[in-house]
Amino acid sequence: MLLHKLKYFIEIAEQRSFTSAASTFYVSQPALSKQVKLLEEELGFTLFNRSVRGVELTKKGRALFEDLKPLFHQIDKTVGLYKQFDHIRFGSTPMLSSYFLPGYYEKLQYTNLDVTVVQEESQDLIPLLNKQEIDAAIVQDIPSVEGLHSKLLFEENFVAAIPISYALASKDTITIEECFDYTQILPPAGSLSLNVRRMMKEQNVERDVLETHYLGMVGLVSLGIGIAYLPSMMAKEIEHRGVVFIPIKGAPLKRKMYLYAVTSSVLEVLSESLK
Repeated sequence: MLLHKLKYFIEIAEQRSFTSAASTFYVSQPALSKQVKLLEEELGFTLFNRSVRGVELTKKGRALFEDLKPLFHQIDKTVGLYKQFDHIRFGSTPMLSSYFLPGYYEKLQYTNLDVTVVQEESQDLIPLLNKQEIDAAIVQDIPSVEGLHSKLLFEENFVAAIPISYALASKDTITIEECFDYTQILPPAGSLSLNVRRMMKEQNVERDVLETHYLGMVGLVSLGIGIAYLPSMMAKEIEHRGVVFIPIKGAPLKRKMYLYAVTSSVLEVLSESLK
């Protein structure tokens, strides 16, 4: 009930008239005046000075109005955005669906978001956005695409997944050069694989490379076959016998995740929910 009274207060302050504000809310002027009086009793100070010249805010009333107005503007804007969407079709990857989105489900439920498509590589979601088969998605390392709306959502480092049988497993941090002394376990495509291969080439490193999807990489590491690299969000959530996760000095491997949407309004409402 306090929130409703505050909305009355803001409207009266903006219109400087009880009569006009009462018309806006389709209530009688006496009823509106009663609500303001109750609000003043709850707050413990007078909000308005009434005179023949009209309605003027008191000093404390003015301060309260200036603090509350932007907050209520944001509330109205956010509610308006949510009301626009009956259903948001969202594209994701197995990793994001497992390790990122669950932390936001409580907020996302109000957007009526459903994960309708899951692709192994996030860049494969872009054609679906272009064809409007989905309304939004999170895409790795591609900041913009013509005709779509996007913004940076978050950035994170990769950590090294090390077999516990390796001498490196006892270290607090390791270098990428130390990792290159062992077989590399990489996804078959995507920016992680490209970046690791590029660094190996720059350092004239010739090392065996095994390719598998992200969810299979840790299993190969646990067998002592080689070293893999996982996003921090995944490493924080999983435990695997025979594997330790160690930060890499200088964070040479990182990724930027961009929120994409087919319209600016969908982008705005989802970016608010995924903060």
